Amino acid sequence: MITKNSQGLPTAMSADEDIKKAPVTDEDAMFKQILVKNPDLEEIGRTSFHWVIKDFDNLPDKTHSPSFELDGYSWRILLFPRGNNQKKSMSVYLEVISPELDNWHVCGQFALVISNPRNASVYFANNANHRFSADEVDWGFTRFYEIDELSQVYRGAGPFLENNSITLSAFLRTIKDETGILWHNFNNYDSRKETGYAGIRNQGATCYMNSLLQSLYFTNEFRKAVYQIPTEHEEPHKSIALALQRIFYNLQYSPTPVGTIELTKSFGWDSVESFTQHDVQEFNRVLQDNLEEKMKGTPADGAISKLFKGKMKSYIKCIDVDYESSRSEDYYDIQLNVKGCKNLEESFREYIQVETLEGDNKYMAEGHGLQDAKKGVVFESFPPVLNLQLKRFDYDFMQDAMVKINDRHEFPAEINLDEFCIVHSGDISSGHYFALLRPEIEEKWYRFDDDRVIPVTKKDAFEENFGDETIKDNNNPSAPPPFLGARENSAQALKRFTNAYMLVYIRKSKLDEILAPVENTDIPPHLKKRLDDEKALIEKRIKDQQEMQLNVKVAVVTDDSFNNYQGFNLGLIDDKMQEVSPGIEIFKALKTEKVSAFKQQLAEHYKIEPDRFRLWTLTYRHNNALLRVDKPLQSAEERVSVDKIKEYTSLPNSAKKMAKFFMEIAEKDKPLPVLKNDQVLVFLKYFDVKEQTLRGLGHVFISYNDRLSTLMPTLMKMSDSSKHVLLYKEEAPNVQLLKGDQQFRKFDIQNGDIICLQSKLSQKETENLNRNGLIASAPDYYRHLYHQAVVSFEPIDAKRKGVQLKLDRTLPYSAVAARLASELNVEAGKIRLMTDTDTPAHLVQYKPDTKLEEMVPDLPVPEDYMQHNQFERVHMPTLYYEVLDINVADLESKRSIDVTVVGPTLRQGTKVTALVSRVGTVQQLLEMIVAKTKLDIKDPSLIRLFEVENGLVTKEFSPDQTVDSVATEEDAMVYAEPIPADELEMNVDTDRLIQVVHYHNKPNKRYGIPFRFVAIKGEPFEQTKKRLQKRTGLGDMDWKNVKFTILRNIFAPEPITTPIETDDFDLRKARLFEEDALGLDHVDKSTSRSASVFDRGISIRG
Repeated sequence: MITKNSQGLPTAMSADEDIKKAPVTDEDAMFKQILVKNPDLEEIGRTSFHWVIKDFDNLPDKTHSPSFELDGYSWRILLFPRGNNQKKSMSVYLEVISPELDNWHVCGQFALVISNPRNASVYFANNANHRFSADEVDWGFTRFYEIDELSQVYRGAGPFLENNSITLSAFLRTIKDETGILWHNFNNYDSRKETGYAGIRNQGATCYMNSLLQSLYFTNEFRKAVYQIPTEHEEPHKSIALALQRIFYNLQYSPTPVGTIELTKSFGWDSVESFTQHDVQEFNRVLQDNLEEKMKGTPADGAISKLFKGKMKSYIKCIDVDYESSRSEDYYDIQLNVKGCKNLEESFREYIQVETLEGDNKYMAEGHGLQDAKKGVVFESFPPVLNLQLKRFDYDFMQDAMVKINDRHEFPAEINLDEFCIVHSGDISSGHYFALLRPEIEEKWYRFDDDRVIPVTKKDAFEENFGDETIKDNNNPSAPPPFLGARENSAQALKRFTNAYMLVYIRKSKLDEILAPVENTDIPPHLKKRLDDEKALIEKRIKDQQEMQLNVKVAVVTDDSFNNYQGFNLGLIDDKMQEVSPGIEIFKALKTEKVSAFKQQLAEHYKIEPDRFRLWTLTYRHNNALLRVDKPLQSAEERVSVDKIKEYTSLPNSAKKMAKFFMEIAEKDKPLPVLKNDQVLVFLKYFDVKEQTLRGLGHVFISYNDRLSTLMPTLMKMSDSSKHVLLYKEEAPNVQLLKGDQQFRKFDIQNGDIICLQSKLSQKETENLNRNGLIASAPDYYRHLYHQAVVSFEPIDAKRKGVQLKLDRTLPYSAVAARLASELNVEAGKIRLMTDTDTPAHLVQYKPDTKLEEMVPDLPVPEDYMQHNQFERVHMPTLYYEVLDINVADLESKRSIDVTVVGPTLRQGTKVTALVSRVGTVQQLLEMIVAKTKLDIKDPSLIRLFEVENGLVTKEFSPDQTVDSVATEEDAMVYAEPIPADELEMNVDTDRLIQVVHYHNKPNKRYGIPFRFVAIKGEPFEQTKKRLQKRTGLGDMDWKNVKFTILRNIFAPEPITTPIETDDFDLRKARLFEEDALGLDHVDKSTSRSASVFDRGISIRG
């Protein structure tokens, strides 16, 4: 017997060995031997079929067996006796005869067997699992058995072919497809169609974010709260709330996977951040903190606290006296240990485990001295939506690294309530998040794996994510359980590292409220309209692209369109965006259509006979800067295709192109003028000084030999000017004055050139115009057009509005501020500009004559604007602004200093900006800080001002110091804190003030806010630790993991480290000097809950 399991490992048996084995005709025995039943799969039916072939050598190259029936389908064996796409081995497949049904499929476990027709116990078998469908009606083995060995004993097997006869058998078991995706290859899989839900596209390493977004989306009350944030006037790449609203809307309605690029852009992330995997729990908190701030003062105010906030109490209760110390804290998630805990219940039990403080570890109770006490945590309330993080990552001291814990850890469907879980697959350095969600109250689970959504069983959601090694079938160790519908052998490799990482439970009594359907009325109307408009635009572009495959777009310029256009050239034709300036019309023509046929389309559109207009081609000149009329089409040229004209009239490197014509129309009741060899077609523009506009006057034909004076009466009449006019030849980006009464040939006038006229002004008229801020000459007006740019002004203060202004790039700071001030209705002198918001180095230095183009480094060049019909198509740079309380000019004599004001525990800070005189004192700076914050302490002498660099206090300032010594280093952070009571009350003769720093593993890699701390003479370190915990504000669970060290020479590349290992250690006796410190060695949770696990902490802008 030869069998091949799902991993493709064959074994063999010949006719001489173990002939007592069951023959292939014994169906029950054969199923047990070669097609072992998987207990996790439900069998629908089974059968066997035997095909005796009498004349094997004379079979055609491809042949079928007779059919047989099972589970309503007709089956047969497909045989290639001389091989399929190879000639060494026979090829055998099982085939289902495709039924006349839509979207049919049937799942089958099968074995194909060859046997000796004289001895049915001599056989060879291969088995497989397959999802048969209209796309894959057959499945089997291209190299089933070598042809040359069929009639021989080969490797202990055979012979199978005797007297040119052989028996081919099929053993088939059909399997119930419980989820609808069993053994699916997911080619052309449509999540929305199959499950009703949409996936989310992965940007590179954003699976953690996608999993969380799906979880939050199905927390319907949270989704409704996000919809309540006002976003009507915001842009998605700048507004987290709007970007999230758009994702939620698209998850509800989009037929395809949803993108998140707008959301990550609103975070301020670049592409590098999208390829950095972060901790999902940390991302959840950072995102919700940001949204909670955005919800303040809106109908959604308080929604996040209402859904996710619970309360816990840390306590120490004395055993022998009536004394208890406790502290209540809010929490939004609970981190539970996995290691050493078999299930969620044990993790909760371990979390609230009571510790007895006794012996050397007694508690110093105020007024009672050292006492035996109980120390622990109790939950005061659970939130409606409970987030649990299973601590799958832990620090391994032996490896000096974070490792992933894959221990089995069971969790129930209900604690008091159930809902969904988020899963991490992989190891410590890499891996993948996906979400297993039960979107509605009914017991139906789905796996949300980036852009793919598939239904799964309850076992897939729970048992398969408890962790630990793969569960084996004792009866068939080689057959792993099917995992979420994937092919079995791939599941075996994943199982060891796939386990639940984040659990979300919903309070049972709140299920109907939290999971209440999101109706159309819950969605902001502006959001729906905006997305519907964008969808319509995308559909139009797709339609246009499809039409472009067959059609050519043709842009037609006329005298009317030219006369109404203000700008360079005859008009603007944007090949890239397939757009034109107002008045120019775009037509469609088949690529193969002749110009003569296209003329008929123009005749019908403009209601004019074909013989009353003439087409001229347009082309680019002067380094592609000028679009000009080139030449008239002759009769022979009208027989070429419009597509050929498109190539001639477009830039050669353009990805998109349009054919371009000028349509010369005969004057009323006159024929088209006869073209003469010495004539050229010239277009005329008029700069109207009074109206400050530039308009077209149509076209004229002039002779090379004509002088300027001969044309002057005609020009004055056309421009309605009673004065002599000046003539300029338009050349990008300027105009050239045509001087003297010379022939036009002297000015190199060509077909399509543009001449601009303006009335000649007196000196007084020019001065009056300039005095009123108006433009007095055509060259100045052209320069004005050339220098136009659009800049976005974004406020530092979120309460102010963003403004987009079209400005001259040569405007000075004062004029730019004046334009912005008029939009904001504020004083121009109080507007301060900056190129970014993160450091003072990005402030635009105030100089009244600094030009806009000098202030904005990434301002597009003028040619970029000239090539686009809409300025919005060009990159729009941003300047940030703030409205100060004083004039910006006064800042030349003052300094702006950012100070973070922290409380007694250093856990939370408020950033304030103080504007102080450059010769002012620290005392004045502190007075401003007191006035701007809600500190209980109003006496500046009780506030410490200090600087921090690289996690060390580098400077402390006395009140009489001048502020020019503060924040002189770019990387320095300035802090202000109330001086703690124990420092104010310290015994200066016996106690010592030391520095305390934070680090993790490496003392030269410090983080957080260092602080001053009183080392009290004779105090046991056990009591010192209690004061330290109170000072840091760390909770008991985190405090247990802190290690204490003495650090010598902290400014050295490698400080000397001495661990503190006893509770009777006297910190005062350590004799710490200014270059030494007490070190707190613990994981940095201020920026990342697992900073050693994931590359970097998460930061979200705004």
